[in-house]
Amino acid sequence: MPHRSAVGKRSLSCRQRYSTKESTMSISQKIERDIGSLQSIRHSRRTFVGGVAAAGAAVAVGGAIGTSAQDADGGQISFALGGDATLNPFTWPNQQPTILVCKNVFSTLVKYSDEGDSQIIGDLATTWEASEDGLAWTFNLRDDVLWHDGEPFTAEDVKFTIEGLLDPAVNAQFRTNLTGVTGAEVIDDHTVAIHTEVPLGSLPLVLAYNIAIAPAHLLEGQNLNEIPEFVQQPIGTGPYKVESITHGDQMVLKANEDYFEGVPSIQTLVYRVIPDVNQIVAQLQTGELDMAEIPAANRATLEGSGNVSFTSTLETSTFCIYTNNHRFPFDDATVRRAATHAIDRQVIVDQLLLGEAEIATGPYSSAFGDFFNADLEPISFDVEAGATLMTEAGFEQVDGIWSKDGQAVEIELYVDQGNPVREQLAQVVQQFLQDFGFTVNLQIVEWSVYIDITSERPGKYDARTGWRFTAPDPDKSSEYGTDGTVNHYGYSNPEVDELFDQGRTEVDHEKRVEIYHEIQRLIYDDTAIIWMYYPKSIFAFNSRIQGVPEVNYRNALLYVYKMTISG
Repeated sequence: MPHRSAVGKRSLSCRQRYSTKESTMSISQKIERDIGSLQSIRHSRRTFVGGVAAAGAAVAVGGAIGTSAQDADGGQISFALGGDATLNPFTWPNQQPTILVCKNVFSTLVKYSDEGDSQIIGDLATTWEASEDGLAWTFNLRDDVLWHDGEPFTAEDVKFTIEGLLDPAVNAQFRTNLTGVTGAEVIDDHTVAIHTEVPLGSLPLVLAYNIAIAPAHLLEGQNLNEIPEFVQQPIGTGPYKVESITHGDQMVLKANEDYFEGVPSIQTLVYRVIPDVNQIVAQLQTGELDMAEIPAANRATLEGSGNVSFTSTLETSTFCIYTNNHRFPFDDATVRRAATHAIDRQVIVDQLLLGEAEIATGPYSSAFGDFFNADLEPISFDVEAGATLMTEAGFEQVDGIWSKDGQAVEIELYVDQGNPVREQLAQVVQQFLQDFGFTVNLQIVEWSVYIDITSERPGKYDARTGWRFTAPDPDKSSEYGTDGTVNHYGYSNPEVDELFDQGRTEVDHEKRVEIYHEIQRLIYDDTAIIWMYYPKSIFAFNSRIQGVPEVNYRNALLYVYKMTISG
């Protein structure tokens, strides 16, 4: 029985064994049965929440978003956030919610095209080219861009941003995107050069990935880790301005009438903090919400509502179980491999994700094109093979639990609260590992806690669910390099580090492919973490919204300014 062990936290211990009556069932059969039970519970809960939401919509007034179809200013749409967004374009607190809002408040030098997630087009820059020696990229900037406070945007802002991200005193979330960059030089007001230690052919592609340009005139001389006044009234150059922020509730944006691409048709965007996916689905049905990314298991329900459309794309992302390489027992690569053998990921994909995913072999999905190493096979579901590996690593079973040198394997597995599919997945993983001989205590925590346990190196956890969206460039040194900014699980292989350095500077495409294929093989052999599956992004939106591009959810948000509302 779940119990509250702390504010925003539930602990689930899985110590019980299956009864004699169940002994003839395989663990996968039991899991399939349990997933079915969980989904029934979820369906009942969704029906209840949907009824409540429908009732609430009938009496919504004031600041509520019960009627999101139109407003007096020419149109309003609403989005769901899993937590509060804090718009610091250097540190990106809370990560995902912040990223989703920043797409419409800030601009980048270049951005991903609305015709494909791996194509880039100009944003603040009109043209860009590399020097003959490949050690500098020159960007020609638009001359018609204003900050939201009316100040002109110039090359000084680009220089300030790049140098702020490179500053080791700044906890820059995406600094690894700029690995190899040495600085920026202002050529004139509308021309800037970015200098590199070695040729970086992929620089424009990674600049499109969350390298938001910040206002020098407001932030110069400040501690960029803590900019409290700015995050209360963020100033960008994007198509929407921040009008109001109500922490724990919503953030309201208004169309930027001076936006350099033209005034957006939809005048108001409301980002609502809704951590519970059941509520998100219910409010998509009633029309209270207009756009959200949803789990595959919820698609059928929304298809039946008749007012929701979808796009589905394979992501440059991997859902995984982060295993802390600095904590027992996952400090042993053999144990990480054994634990992977113990989990039937195909059952999870088929039963929980309804087939809307592919079993992962590592951190690169086929969405990376020919950089994906298709020669690697997923680690099989093979409990006996896993047990053999545990024995080879010096473990033995005592009362059904693996132990080594008198220390039993007991771990805490963290998952974020409010997403039923991720919670169910964590429970399923818990059951598989428990049946294998681990004691697994499940910690279901609020988003802020979920993020905080990764704030140190190594992280403050044994195991944690997770995923990471990246640029379509294959440089994952931020995740798997020894000093990677998001390598909170502490994976380290000097050979991998060296290959990342080579891949980043190699300009020959075929040679780059060979390098990244070898990186994948080494990471695979090390079983750096437990890779679960490659997810598909299912983007649900109200059918009255026109002009939604068929790209992933995050990149689609770059083009809200082009969208319109019908009816």
